[in-house]
Amino acid sequence: MNMRHLITLCAAMALLTLGMAGQATAIEHASTPQNDETRDSLIGEGTLVKIVMLQTVSTAHCSVGDKFTFRVVDNVMAGSRVAIPAGTTGSGKVSVCKPAHGGRQNGSLKVDFDPILLGDGTQVDVAITRDSVVADANEKNGTAPALEDIANMMVPGFFLVDFLRKGDDVTLAANQPFHLAVTEDTFLSQ
Repeated sequence: MNMRHLITLCAAMALLTLGMAGQATAIEHASTPQNDETRDSLIGEGTLVKIVMLQTVSTAHCSVGDKFTFRVVDNVMAGSRVAIPAGTTGSGKVSVCKPAHGGRQNGSLKVDFDPILLGDGTQVDVAITRDSVVADANEKNGTAPALEDIANMMVPGFFLVDFLRKGDDVTLAANQPFHLAVTEDTFLSQ
């Protein structure tokens, strides 16, 4: 019985060792490290890009496939070099648009951003990401959630009226800045 346990233990150790060796030799595909060679030519994944929409997109009146345009608000730097100049324009389209409904059902909006095309032909993939949403939340002064809580308080006798109330439409308003994030490391041409 002890010999069987010893053989099982040795086999398990061998499998673990082989599994660890496979992980150690795996090809890394994380963000490119920033060093002297890449500092002025790399727009790293996760880099924030502040934009404004040039027209309002709202679940109250949009359709799937609707196109929109946006403008970059601030220069995006790659080291000491301007990688994406302020004023650069881009485009995208609506991929999901569901208007708000009664019963407090909020609208649903999903937009896809086309890659930002730079003057040298470089394409920079961008999207709304969790990090870009956090950056926008951190820029707020902190009173918005408190005001929303006050607006959502209800008097007990008015529950039925509140239940029948239409939900909120989702709107990306024109000229209201928000952030996108670069979704893939991009190298600028020299």
